Amino acid sequence: MEKNYKLSKKFISNNESKLIIKWVDSLNHKSNDPNYHLSELSKSINGKSCIFDISQTGFTKYITRFQSISEVSTEILPDFIHNIIDRVSKLLNLPKEHIFLQAVDMNKGGKINPHYDASINGYINYKCNISVLSEDYDIFIGDEKELIQQNDLYCFEASLYKHWTNEFNSRRVFLSFGFIVPYSTLNRDENDPRVRLSKRIEKYFQKNL
Repeated sequence: MEKNYKLSKKFISNNESKLIIKWVDSLNHKSNDPNYHLSELSKSINGKSCIFDISQTGFTKYITRFQSISEVSTEILPDFIHNIIDRVSKLLNLPKEHIFLQAVDMNKGGKINPHYDASINGYINYKCNISVLSEDYDIFIGDEKELIQQNDLYCFEASLYKHWTNEFNSRRVFLSFGFIVPYSTLNRDENDPRVRLSKRIEKYFQKNL
């Protein structure tokens, strides 16, 4: 049976990991006033989450506005970030029209509470996360879990599957690339039960935006 996520072990090198950590350490985005849904998630992170609207399309502007707990940035990103995007896109054959990025730095005691990501009608919010600095941990995606190690890449339909982690015993840094892709890219359609659930969740998000 096909899993509801994709896993690529040791996707980035140790040198790339060092570059990313140095870059994340330099980030200092001003916090904003997140909606209730995000304010609850941000409390559990116990750290900072910086969001970047890479494509600056109507779709990414909407999603980053909703998912941000700090000011959305449109600054030019380092070349190594764009290199990673290209590699992820090529590996999974993902279109690059609508992309955003969350760079997250969690302190000891942080965790990701169970949640769905927001999306847009006709599209799936497909997340590709890279564990840059972390102890080994389990990621829970729907009714499945996978052991994630440092430098691993794991990708999943974040708007279709509830996902979460347990509490961390040490610092955790990760990059979360969001690809907003049409249902058909991932072999889904409007009649798919998970897509119908995603639409109901999206209506709830819109009411609370």
